[in-house]
Amino acid sequence: MLFKLAFVNVRDRWRDYLVLFFGLIISAAIFYMFEAIATNKALIQANISFKLAVIVFQFGSVLLGIITLVYIVYANSFLMTMREHDYGLFMMLGGKKSRLGLLIFTETLLIGLVSTGVGVLVGIGLTQGLSQLLMTQLGVQITKFTALNNTACLSTILFFVILFLVASIINQHKILHRPVLRLLKGNSEADKPMKVTVWRYIEGVIGIGLLAVGYWAMAKIEILQLMAIPIALVTIVLGTYFLFNALFQLLIYGLKTTNLAFKGLNGFTLGQLNFRIRDYTKMLSVVSILFALALGAITVGMGYHRIIPVMAKSNTAYDLAVYKQTPQATRLVHQLDLQEKQTYRQKIKGTTIYFVTDDFQKQPFEMAKVNKEKVSNHRLTLNQLKHSGRGQEQLLSLQTNYYELRQIKFVSQKEFQTIQAKPSKLVLIKTTGLAKSAKILNRIAKNQVSEIKNPQVTIDSLGGAYPIYQSANIVFGGLEFVGFFLGMAFLTMLASCLMFKILSGAQLDKRRYQMLNRLGTRQKLIRKSIRREIGVLFFLPGVLGVVHVLFGLKMFVPLMGNPYTNLATPFTIFICLYLIYYLITVLIYEKLVVPTVRMQF
Repeated sequence: MLFKLAFVNVRDRWRDYLVLFFGLIISAAIFYMFEAIATNKALIQANISFKLAVIVFQFGSVLLGIITLVYIVYANSFLMTMREHDYGLFMMLGGKKSRLGLLIFTETLLIGLVSTGVGVLVGIGLTQGLSQLLMTQLGVQITKFTALNNTACLSTILFFVILFLVASIINQHKILHRPVLRLLKGNSEADKPMKVTVWRYIEGVIGIGLLAVGYWAMAKIEILQLMAIPIALVTIVLGTYFLFNALFQLLIYGLKTTNLAFKGLNGFTLGQLNFRIRDYTKMLSVVSILFALALGAITVGMGYHRIIPVMAKSNTAYDLAVYKQTPQATRLVHQLDLQEKQTYRQKIKGTTIYFVTDDFQKQPFEMAKVNKEKVSNHRLTLNQLKHSGRGQEQLLSLQTNYYELRQIKFVSQKEFQTIQAKPSKLVLIKTTGLAKSAKILNRIAKNQVSEIKNPQVTIDSLGGAYPIYQSANIVFGGLEFVGFFLGMAFLTMLASCLMFKILSGAQLDKRRYQMLNRLGTRQKLIRKSIRREIGVLFFLPGVLGVVHVLFGLKMFVPLMGNPYTNLATPFTIFICLYLIYYLITVLIYEKLVVPTVRMQF
C-alpha cells in the first residue's frame, strides 16, 4: 500500500520531479559511460597504453559521485520543502511517524531507482555513440567495442542506490524532527527582510579577504604544494558565502536608493529578492562553486590536450627513430610528409655508443629547446654537440636501450671500422606535423617493435616524440573527454539547483503576480520583471564562478605553462549552454506564475 501511495505521489507531482530526474539521469549516464570505458577488458588488452587512461576515467567517476551526492541532498531538500504541507496533513490526520518515515524513504528510493535505470539506458547509448569519437581522439584502435558492460551496470546501480539510501535517511530525519505546525505553515512563511548593518560591510570585507587568501594559495601551489588545495577549498567556499551574503544585500539596498527602483516593476523585483535573501545566499554560493568546477573541468581538459604536441617535442626534435630498415618501414616512411630525414651509422659496445664524425658534419644533429609553451630546434655543429650535455642526452634518448648507455664517442670512419661490434643505422625522421602523421608513425613504430624481437621493447621504448605523444594523448585526451562530460554533469546539476530554488517558490509568487494583474499591470512588464529577477540569480554566481576559474588556472601554470591560451572556446561553449538553461527556467516560471487572463479596465 505504501509503495502504491509513493508511486501515486511521484506520478501526480511529475512536473516537480522532472528537473531532479533530468539531472540524475545525466549524472547516472555519464557515470556509466566512465565506468564502461574504464572496465572494458577488450580495450585494455588490445592497447597496453590505455591502462594509463583507466585511472583518469575512474577518478572522473569518483569526482562525479561526490558532486552527485551533494546535488541529491540539495535537490531533495527543495522537494521536501514542496511536500511539507502534505506530510503535515498526513500527521495531523493521525498518521504515524514511522509510516510517514517509510513513505518518504520509499518515495526517495523510487525516484533513485527510476532515474538510475533510465540513466543506465541513456549511458549505454551515449557510450556506443561516443566510443568511436573517443578512440579516434586517443589514437586507440579496437576491432570490437561493446557499450553494454555488466560491471559498469552493476557499479552504477549499486553506487546510486547507496546514494539514495543516504538521501532517504537524511529526508526522513528532516521531516520527522520538524513540528507539525511548521510543516503545515512552512511554505507560507515569508523570510524577514535583512537589515543593512555595519556587520554586512564587515562580512563583505571578510569574504573578499578569504577569497584573496584562496586565490593566493592557488597561485603559490609550487611553494605550498598539497596544502594549497585544502587552503583554497576552505577559504573560497567560505569567502563565496560571505561575499554573497553581504554583496547581495548591499546591492539590493543600493539599487533601492536610485531612480532605477521607481521604473516599471523594478521596486517589486527588488522586494522579491530582498525577502528571499537568506535562502538565495546559500543557493548562489553552491551554484557559484559548481559553476567554477564545471567551467574549470572543461577548460583544463581542453588545455591539457592542447599542450600534448609541446610536451612530446620538448625533449627531442625528431618524431621517430627507425632502427630496422625493413621494406615495410621504408615504404611507410615514403608515405610521410617529411621535413627532414637523417641517417647516422653507429656501433654499441658495452655502455658506450660510437658514431661516425662525418655523418654529423654532413647532417648536423638538432636539439630541442622549450621556452614556456614554444619549442624551438637548434642545429648543433659536431664541436657544439661534443660539449653539449643536453644535446648528447637527447641523442642517447633516441636509443631503445637508453638507460643502459652511459657515454657517446665520435670517431673517424677508420676507427669506426676497427671497433669490434655489430654496425647499425639510426634513421631519424621529422614530419611537418606530428598529429596528422600519427597513424603512419604508429604503423612504423609497430613494425620496429616486431622486428626488434625483444619482449622488453614496446612502442614507449622507441626514440622520438611519437611514443611520448601516444602516451600523453591517451592520458590527456582522456582528461579532456572526462573534463568535458564532468563539466556537462556539473552544469546540469547547478542549473537544476537554480531551477529548483526558483520553481519551488512559484506557487507563492503566483498570488503576487495575480495581484499585479488585478491592479492592471501589463503582462509585458510582468514578464520583464521575471526575466530580470531570474537573470540576476543566474548572472551573479556565473560571474563569480568565472573569476574563480581565472584565478584557479594559476594552479596549472607549473604543468601547462600558460593555461590561459585559447580560453574563448571552452568559455563560449559553457556560457551558451548556461544561457539555454536560463531561458528554459524563464519559460517554465512564466508559464507557472503569469496570469493567463488579462484584466480589462
